[in-house]
Amino acid sequence: MAEAPRSPRRDGAAKPPGAADRLPTNEELLHELRKHGAPPPPPVALRAVSRRTRDFLLVAGASSIAIAVLCFQFLGTADPANALKLAATGIAVCTGLMAFVFYGVMGRY
Repeated sequence: MAEAPRSPRRDGAAKPPGAADRLPTNEELLHELRKHGAPPPPPVALRAVSRRTRDFLLVAGASSIAIAVLCFQFLGTADPANALKLAATGIAVCTGLMAFVFYGVMGRY
């Protein structure tokens, strides 16, 4: 049995193949609204620093200060160079792990 030809759309444009199987995109919906007199949405202002970077810098800064204070408090009577080396190593490891979590793991979500 032959299929009946589909009726053309109201606006006269032909539907692309497979268009009935998907939802319209935001751009298509906004284009439809503009035909009926709706104003375009205002432009979105982009932030200079993303939320993820801001959170990373906040957590990394606080943990770096905490690591340095604890290292110098526990090793204050020992050689200051050893406390400085230990603090620098702890800060580097902690910051690297947090960068992996913030940008490697959380970047997938």
